[in-house]
Amino acid sequence: MMATVNLCLRDDSDPEPVDLDALSPRARALAEAVAQRLGGRCTIWVQSEKTIRQTMPDAERWYSADELDQPYRMGWSGWSHYPADSVMSQHDYLEQQCRRIPPQYSIIGAFAQQPVPSYEEGAADKGMTRDQVLKWLEAHGRKIAPSTWSAYTARGQAPKPSRYIGRTPIWDEADLIAWLER
Repeated sequence: MMATVNLCLRDDSDPEPVDLDALSPRARALAEAVAQRLGGRCTIWVQSEKTIRQTMPDAERWYSADELDQPYRMGWSGWSHYPADSVMSQHDYLEQQCRRIPPQYSIIGAFAQQPVPSYEEGAADKGMTRDQVLKWLEAHGRKIAPSTWSAYTARGQAPKPSRYIGRTPIWDEADLIAWLER
């Protein structure tokens, strides 16, 4: 049985069914979060791998010792415009939008204390676009230009993408870690 939700992501359009099983785990979590808000683009909650203490300067001023060691959560509303006349499917749009959220953040849902059903699967999806890979590599001490990364990938000197979202290549963090360790 196909799992679906009805979402209204396009401007001035009626809700359309989205097949959750056809989405990556991260995009599925995003679709479920949007469905919690009755199907339109909204602010959703995301959670960092880092704690409040690690994320916010001077956090000790505002948080208790217990709170400081909790994961940092914030609202995300960084949607790109999705016009009603777009030829992109809602599936492709959701896949594209979920990759706008930095990979070190997991999608919780429309409410901070109510995780979506696929929260854990979505949190485990560490796929990154090329730009995210380059930022990740720089954070790990390897600054590489986009053209250099593309050349490395084409020549087999860097990991191949694990999958594609439309024409966008996606790399898994585990593959990048193994590549850095070589």
